[in-house]
Amino acid sequence: MMNIPIPAVVTPLDEHMGLDIARALHKRGIPVYGLDHDKSAVGKYSKACKLILSPDPQKETDDYLKFLVAFAQELGCKPVLYPLSDEHVLVISRHREMLQDYYEFVMPTKETIEALCTKVGLIDVARELDIPAPVTLFPKSADEIERVAAKLQYPVILKPGESPQWHDKRIEKELRQGLLEGRAKVIQCKNASELRDAYSWLANLNPELVIQEVIPGEDSRLVYVSFYMDRASRPMAIFAGRKERVIPIGFGSASFVHSLEDEELVQAGLHIFENTRYRGLGGIEFKKDPRDEIYKLIEVNTRFGMWDGLGEKCGVDIAYIAYCDALGLPVEPRLSYRPGVIWIDWQRDLRAIIAYHRKGELTWRAWLTSLRGEKMWAIYSSSDPWPGFFFTLRLIRILFTRLFSR
Repeated sequence: MMNIPIPAVVTPLDEHMGLDIARALHKRGIPVYGLDHDKSAVGKYSKACKLILSPDPQKETDDYLKFLVAFAQELGCKPVLYPLSDEHVLVISRHREMLQDYYEFVMPTKETIEALCTKVGLIDVARELDIPAPVTLFPKSADEIERVAAKLQYPVILKPGESPQWHDKRIEKELRQGLLEGRAKVIQCKNASELRDAYSWLANLNPELVIQEVIPGEDSRLVYVSFYMDRASRPMAIFAGRKERVIPIGFGSASFVHSLEDEELVQAGLHIFENTRYRGLGGIEFKKDPRDEIYKLIEVNTRFGMWDGLGEKCGVDIAYIAYCDALGLPVEPRLSYRPGVIWIDWQRDLRAIIAYHRKGELTWRAWLTSLRGEKMWAIYSSSDPWPGFFFTLRLIRILFTRLFSR
């Protein structure tokens, strides 16, 4: 009888991380299931995985956990689990004692997850390890804002203590109405008055807010290094890239990336993960400050990142290395990779170039020139075309809906 590999479970099955992991593992004959509460997830059209509808862990945590247990029992084995959003990571981390009897996964301790996933915890880690980071304050009241507003150097940004806190329907409504730019993770305040107004509005919805200094310089100074650290906190996979363009510009997620060799960046990331005894998938974002040319810590992801799938194209199959380590299978470390390979999400990058062009920061010719070279297209794959096809149909439908509504 033929041996069937232990399956993998990605949750949620989004159009970036989940799809990339599924495609990488599918090439090696590993069955992949995508658990997601969104029945319209384009990953369901992929030949690399099967969509399984699940409860939403943010709204129905207990039901989601029960579903995870029941699904593993139905499979009759302990699949390898990949949580792929901050919400999913936190839920699985906080209930790991229950889930570890049903799934294989490698994660840092609860304390490490909580520290690196929250802005307060991350700044404490930076201070403890003497890592350069932006000036960061954690106001408790409007009175405190009044005291510090006049002393700050502007611009500053206002953001949530934990990223999932801004998935509030009321905040998302403001986003749709255009009061905040794009799928914003932060609000930029150019002066004390803007800071007071933004804090006054947001504190009513989410009091756990953070004020942070803006590191100056162009977006191409943003870099990201991804790791897989084994159970002894040793690097088994390393991959890094430069965010050439982001959307919303200045503070958003990448739309265009180049793989990048930078030993200084790798060592800065390893300093954090080795000293926190980190285990499993993770990545760290820095920005090189033009004032002193030093990398400043921006954020840490305790999961597979949005464009970590580019690593496989560059020679580092992070998803497969994580799979093998979770199951105790032998696998060779991959600590080097090909630089200069492009990752692009074309529909997000098109919006980015429009925004950069309006600000006079990028010409259309320069944008077209930047597209030359070996590329990985986010979502789209010639060997797995249907997710890209249906994703394009969705974009066309959204475009026509907005045009007719206007």
